[in-house]
Amino acid sequence: MARSSKFLSKAKPDDQTPAQPSTASQIRKANHLKDEVYRQMLRLEASRPGAEMGLALALLRAIVQTESLTERAEHRDWLKAVCPVGLRMIEAALEEGCKCELNEL
Repeated sequence: MARSSKFLSKAKPDDQTPAQPSTASQIRKANHLKDEVYRQMLRLEASRPGAEMGLALALLRAIVQTESLTERAEHRDWLKAVCPVGLRMIEAALEEGCKCELNEL
């Protein structure tokens, strides 16, 4: 009985390196991270309880996942734009004022 090529394509190559994730799945992952950050920003704007922590965690997840994305430069540019805004939102919600210099990012 002949094997299906579907099963053969999933096998690891001889050097045992894992296959690169597809571009579409990488784009979905990046969009999911962005969506989570923007959703938490909206929750914070609506003064939802715990939204500060939710936004902080969403930003941290986006930062941590940067290395696993194939479009790292694009994702880093997005992080450089959104992290200062998110940090200011969190500080304003906690009424702490600006605690750090964000120009260095």
